[in-house]
Amino acid sequence: MNRPELLRTVYIILFLLVVLPGGSVSAFETADEYFAHAGEGACSNWECHSDFRVGGSHFPHEPIINAKCTKCHTGAYPNEFGLEDHEGFLCLKCHKQLEHEVQSKKFVHGPAKSGDCIACHDAHGSGRKFLLNEPYSDLCSSCHNLNILYEGESIHQPVKDGNCGLCHDVHASDHKARLTESGVNLCLTCHDDMVSGMTKEFVHEPLIKSGCTDCHDPHSGKNSLRLKTDPDKLCLTCHEGKKNEIEQYTRKHAPASEGKCIECHSPHYSSNKYLLRDKVDNLCFKCHDDKEIWKKKRFQHGPVVQGNCSACHNPHGSDNAFILRLAFPHKFYTKYEKGKYDLCFNCHKEAMVTEEKSNTVTDFRNGEINLHNLHVNREKGRTCRACHNIHASNQFDHLREGFMFGTVNIPIYYFKTETGGMCVPGCHSERKYDRVNKIENRN
Repeated sequence: MNRPELLRTVYIILFLLVVLPGGSVSAFETADEYFAHAGEGACSNWECHSDFRVGGSHFPHEPIINAKCTKCHTGAYPNEFGLEDHEGFLCLKCHKQLEHEVQSKKFVHGPAKSGDCIACHDAHGSGRKFLLNEPYSDLCSSCHNLNILYEGESIHQPVKDGNCGLCHDVHASDHKARLTESGVNLCLTCHDDMVSGMTKEFVHEPLIKSGCTDCHDPHSGKNSLRLKTDPDKLCLTCHEGKKNEIEQYTRKHAPASEGKCIECHSPHYSSNKYLLRDKVDNLCFKCHDDKEIWKKKRFQHGPVVQGNCSACHNPHGSDNAFILRLAFPHKFYTKYEKGKYDLCFNCHKEAMVTEEKSNTVTDFRNGEINLHNLHVNREKGRTCRACHNIHASNQFDHLREGFMFGTVNIPIYYFKTETGGMCVPGCHSERKYDRVNKIENRN
């Protein structure tokens, strides 16, 4: 008999006495006799290792259930607890998938890498799933300082629940911080209400590149959305060029200057370009509700028809009146000068006001006399909006139905003919014009 077998037999003879069916008490003379009678499960009975018996733990280790103590322990006791190998490598003999993960993944948890499995798991059984020694939060905090994660007023629910393993793989991962998924895919495992939105045509770039954590703190934050900085500053931390642009404007659109970007833009995804929450005009009319009446007018300016307010107005700001994209005089009387009417001539021909006579540049002429030129090129030149409603009107060519002159609303009546028309404004007597047969009007 070799030394290990001898020691095994001595332990059994000294400590394990069994009452035989006939009532007499006798000791087994060999280890084989003992195990043949009692089975391997006899390691844990009422007298020996009773705390490891099945039923002692809500979640027992499988070898305990199957009374296979010798899978890990040997009676020869080559080292502490009679373990066959270093405990970490011993665990991997059965947990082959974990062995593969530890060997193949880029980021491996320290205890898993060093084989210190029992730092987190009880080798025999536990009242917690996965044989954990303690609840997740207590277990993780025994090595990691988690106090900083609870500093914000609003704590992410998994953090509040102490469920670190929901987001972090406790053994190994190919993702930094051992995240269980990469980028936005991790958040979508819980926030499934966002899944359909991610299929929209326009998705915020940070979501695609790095996920939600560019804007949201995954652990805790000052507000319910756990934004990494104040909402009115968050967007401009990345869109620095837009920040500088807005700061330089003399006239700023309120939502842009106040950092209320998400009033117009979706922070996640949209079916509209620039992540707009809705079509441009619908967005504008949410605040400028008194202007919705333009849509009900018979004749609308092209950009209004298209619902494109931003064709003329810069939604962030401008150096021009009414945050217009290009120069346009906002005074009622403004003589024509190059550059003063750039907004209109971004679409219309500038020759409409520069040529005194023409048969092509405009229909607003009496014979060959260009009446646009006549109105604008004088000491008290009338601007375009003196006669035209630049948004919409119920009169042809979106002529104004009236205009404010000081505190007085002066009406305009306009009648269109096949080759000309007639204007009856409150500012001068009736005037007629005809492109084919020039009309002589009385002063």
